[in-house]
Amino acid sequence: MFRYNLELAFRGLRGFPKSTVLVVLTVALGLSACMTTLALLHVLSADPLPGRSEHLYLAWVDTVLAKPTNYQSLNGVTQANYRRIKLADAQALLSAHRAVRQAVVANMAADEISADGKHAQRAQLILATSADFVPMFGVALRYGRNWTAAEDAAHAPVVLIDTELAQKLFGTVNAVGRRVRLRNTLFQVVGVIAPYAPQPHFYGLDSFIFSSDGGENLYLPYTAALDAGLSPRSADGCDASYKTVSRLGWSDPAHCASLGFWVQLDTPQQVAVYRSYLTHYVEQHKALSGFGKPATSQLFSVAQWLKLQHVVPDSVRLNAGLAGAFLLLCMLNVAGLLAARFLHRSGETGIRRALGAPRRAVFQQYLLEAAAISMLGGVLALPLTLLGLWILRRQGSDFSGLARLDPLMFGGLFVMALLVGVLVGLLPAWRASAVEPALQVKSA
Repeated sequence: MFRYNLELAFRGLRGFPKSTVLVVLTVALGLSACMTTLALLHVLSADPLPGRSEHLYLAWVDTVLAKPTNYQSLNGVTQANYRRIKLADAQALLSAHRAVRQAVVANMAADEISADGKHAQRAQLILATSADFVPMFGVALRYGRNWTAAEDAAHAPVVLIDTELAQKLFGTVNAVGRRVRLRNTLFQVVGVIAPYAPQPHFYGLDSFIFSSDGGENLYLPYTAALDAGLSPRSADGCDASYKTVSRLGWSDPAHCASLGFWVQLDTPQQVAVYRSYLTHYVEQHKALSGFGKPATSQLFSVAQWLKLQHVVPDSVRLNAGLAGAFLLLCMLNVAGLLAARFLHRSGETGIRRALGAPRRAVFQQYLLEAAAISMLGGVLALPLTLLGLWILRRQGSDFSGLARLDPLMFGGLFVMALLVGVLVGLLPAWRASAVEPALQVKSA
């Protein structure tokens, strides 16, 4: 019976080509508008490091010796708090080694110049961090090795660069053993990594949130970076005694909260123990009471951190909501068109009922016809969605270049098309099957 009803449904598609085309176009427009915005929202709200992020936490202690109301950036403009800490706190937390892994992170900027001075990349964003960052955040090494904790402690002038930078500076992707000049210091390349750019850039939201151009192309020990005269780009707050800086917009990590601190904790028990450790650590800073500040510490999972910082733009959510409303409007129009289409065939339906077809079979026939029309709309919506994403990628915003239709959303398009077909077909199919056969045959 199902096969016969399916055959009748396809006959119905061919029997009314004009209304079929109209319904298919309406469904396609609604689906493509909705899927274009949902695909972008899906990319921006996705887990930046699947399989790893659930074990990563941002640790924060507030030991800045200044009143909370005085927390300002170095140019005097109050800024968002990205939960950064001072150098002394970072060193103390690293030395305690209470987590499975732990890493300091700070974005800096510098010209990257080959040792012979022939090739340079100007004003590049680089990452000052510690040895655990590479295994902790899943950075893939292509050649060479990562630096060690001992090299961190020794302020060793070593770096990791990605394959793209290696090609630009040295003409080869295997640049292990070459040297890069940052300011007035030569750093030896000990490893080459694959380009690494999790979206969003959750461990350095102060530098950028999304970037279709990639992330940092050079990593180095934060101790060696400070020795070379590099500084974090911004700070959440500085001690009240700190009055001057050498360059506008740069901070002294010894006196300013300018370093992020991430830890890897694999179990809920480890999370609870580390949270208690942070509480105990900040409670030891008695000088805070002189500035009217309570001892404050926090531990954020990646999901909590991204939610706190509102990384997904409100405009993207708004556009997704508007596109959903447009799809709903298209569905209402399609339901009306299907109702008129099915009732127009009441004579055909009455004859089938008079020949013994149950109401359930008629309902199934029309529901299958509605689903088939919507699936055709889904097929047409695919190129329209790809066109919409192509237009989005040319909008010029930080995140628009990430608009892609991944396999999950590709499958979701056709699941949504089928769901739309079922929903818009329920009422028309029920109405068409509910009329008494005698009345339907009489009107035929």
